[in-house]
Amino acid sequence: MARAIFAAVIATLVAAGLIYLNGQMAALPPFPLLAEIQTFNARIGMPASDLAAWAAHAILGILVYGVIFALIQPILPGRGLGEGLVFGFITWLAMMVVFAPLTGHELFMRDLDPVLIALSLVFNLVYGAALGIAFAAAGGAGDAAEA
Repeated sequence: MARAIFAAVIATLVAAGLIYLNGQMAALPPFPLLAEIQTFNARIGMPASDLAAWAAHAILGILVYGVIFALIQPILPGRGLGEGLVFGFITWLAMMVVFAPLTGHELFMRDLDPVLIALSLVFNLVYGAALGIAFAAAGGAGDAAEA
């Protein structure tokens, strides 16, 4: 569990960097993820400030997804990058089915530009890839079973 939490810290930092860079780069359409988290926070009774949005992002990315990854990692296909990408796709599905409606969007965010939907998938895949690689590098269960 500790290795998965450590890997989730790394992955959440990578995802936070992407969120920050996305807001700074003119080449990509801005995906207002922090605004979406603020809306989510307001709907569940939490503060809707920037700080609260970053805190919710950290809690979800580190504690919630880190624990879930630790629990389901043994049944994920592949090792390292592969299992991380599968997990990233699972987190994207959760975002589309649970998070999107709670922020006032349709299922799978069909009310948004398809580029933004694809961008959210890319963000989740990068998170998952970083999680899987960091977990394997930390001596995650997949590597231990092969040794």
